[in-house]
Amino acid sequence: MNYEDFFQNYLQDIYARSAAEEDFSEVVFTERVCDFLVEHAVLEDYTLSAYKKKTLGIKIDAYNYSDETGALTLIISDFHNEPQSLTKTQISALFRRVAKFYQKSLNESFYQSMDESDLGFSLARDVNTFSDKIRKTKFLLLSTSLLSKRIEQIPENDIDGIPCQYDIWDLGRIQRIEESGKAREDIVVDFTKMYDRGLPCLPASAGSEVYESYLLVMPGKLIAELYDDYGERLLEQNVRTFLQFRGKVNKGMRNTIQNEPEMFFAYNNGITATAEEVISESQRSILRIRNLQIVNGGQTTAALFNSRHNSKLDISDVYVQVKLTVIPPDETENIVPRISEYANTQNKVSAADFFSNHPFHLRIEEISRRVWAPSSEGNIKETHWYYERVRGQYANAQTKLTKSEKKEFQILNPRKQMFTKTDLAKFMGSWECIPHQVSMGAQKNFVKFAEKIAKGWSKNDQTYNELYFKELIVKAIFFRTVDRFIMKQPWYGGYKANIVTYTVAKFSDLINESGKCLNFDGIWKTQMLPAEIEAFLVTLSEAVNDVIQETPEGITNVTEWCKKELCWTNVKKIDITLPENIEVKLVSGDERKQKVSDARKVQKIDDGINAQSYVINQGELFWKKLQAWSRKNKVFSFREASLLNVACQMQNKIPSEKQAALIVEIERKAIVEGFKK
Repeated sequence: MNYEDFFQNYLQDIYARSAAEEDFSEVVFTERVCDFLVEHAVLEDYTLSAYKKKTLGIKIDAYNYSDETGALTLIISDFHNEPQSLTKTQISALFRRVAKFYQKSLNESFYQSMDESDLGFSLARDVNTFSDKIRKTKFLLLSTSLLSKRIEQIPENDIDGIPCQYDIWDLGRIQRIEESGKAREDIVVDFTKMYDRGLPCLPASAGSEVYESYLLVMPGKLIAELYDDYGERLLEQNVRTFLQFRGKVNKGMRNTIQNEPEMFFAYNNGITATAEEVISESQRSILRIRNLQIVNGGQTTAALFNSRHNSKLDISDVYVQVKLTVIPPDETENIVPRISEYANTQNKVSAADFFSNHPFHLRIEEISRRVWAPSSEGNIKETHWYYERVRGQYANAQTKLTKSEKKEFQILNPRKQMFTKTDLAKFMGSWECIPHQVSMGAQKNFVKFAEKIAKGWSKNDQTYNELYFKELIVKAIFFRTVDRFIMKQPWYGGYKANIVTYTVAKFSDLINESGKCLNFDGIWKTQMLPAEIEAFLVTLSEAVNDVIQETPEGITNVTEWCKKELCWTNVKKIDITLPENIEVKLVSGDERKQKVSDARKVQKIDDGINAQSYVINQGELFWKKLQAWSRKNKVFSFREASLLNVACQMQNKIPSEKQAALIVEIERKAIVEGFKK
């Protein structure tokens, strides 16, 4: 697809999201690109803050400050209704406007001169408040225009002694990533820029193996610099490690760095990393690495980064052992989770719980492709709510389609009904009344959500069924409905993400207090909220907005305050009741319990049928191959061997559904033990 076509498709989605109201198109564009950057680990999180003053020549659209890394990110958007070229002159002018806002905010007189209701007041005050903690400032320009090919690089500079970096995300760059089907933009680390002959290494594979492996020793300073340059893009993106000294392991590392840096190599377990490509010199030194990812060793990375940049410790004598495995891109999803799980000894967390190929995600994906959502008002066709289990999956599904096929795909799978793992976690967290957790940011919230799902799956995986999916979509409709109308309210002054999750949580809490349950089925059938519920949510959101901005003494940053459980405690105290026209439409708890019970039974039947179909489709030859392997390796119990024998004699009798489910588990056990399909 050429840029012009991509531009038109992209903007049609923006217009749809902004409800065809032109004033909100740039805000929705900012939000969509920022969500994209969070998913690709370019941003840890963000807060919308659309503010501009033409008379002062300043403009800012979003920001993020990480107290852990000391990095301030200021974002400016450049939105146009027609395709344009982004020139050097325009870039300079745009960066100058956001940089001017930053410079002015460093002086407290700037925010003190504003009215507290001014959209820029809280941001300017916050920047001024943590200005002495800022270690680095990043300016991001988001543009619908196409970056001119004449622009090769953007110079970096300092503002008031703070290093500043500049980056541009034009629509062409976004298009390249979306259409490539890749989970992230390539990271290329060139070691020859730091070391003339590259980084010394020891090959750990004889050349006949499927994957190349290397052992190497990295200076601690290099690891800290790599994280400083690439941030969370360097960490395996489904198992985010957050840079904080928590627990005995991190404190021990910090103490070693401070008191015995030369012993760090001996005490530390090292880092396990993967890459898609390694360019070496006679396998004695690594010159360049493409898509380096730290699969296990986030705490070590955190300790080195924080020690050097936050604690100002000398880490020149610190060295770390690194095990590096080169894995082809098409094998990443299967191999990396296992490497991470087996290597992760410092934390008692199963890495597989966080990955996109966990059975929970696979089931939600399967249901999302199978279940048709009823046609909503104004539409004729039924559609899917498309669950993007793997980043880039939605775009990748369209890469080989013709123009007419792509149009049909988008009709049946509207982008506005596509949702990701982090979206799912936000929908559920809001409805489950933990908005303070949702406010921690997409990735941190997802990790906590994943931990909960892993436990729930182990206890009873049949809980996650078609009914669960349909109710999930209703929760998504609640979340996105509130998200859509918030900015149109006359009282709105920022903090949209926080207002949305707290409003949904408060509504859910009110239903819980009533002793009844929401009629999820009714909303699923219409694919929209009843008018009386939406009207009440508008009223409720205003009350929520007032309460979350009443920060306690010593806390001025509303976004940070919303991450505290005490903030949720205050919102729960809002004196408001469900209107009678909503309460009469609720259903009894007994009625809902019966539906949940029935849905679990159906899922149990589906599991049996699916397992039986799988065993039959694999065929006798496959099971005989597994049987031969098991006799050689002796990993199965007598009962398991007997069940496997049943699969090897299907011509006489087909395994029952219960037997088939157990045979599938036997195969999974064999794969863990080293059986290759």
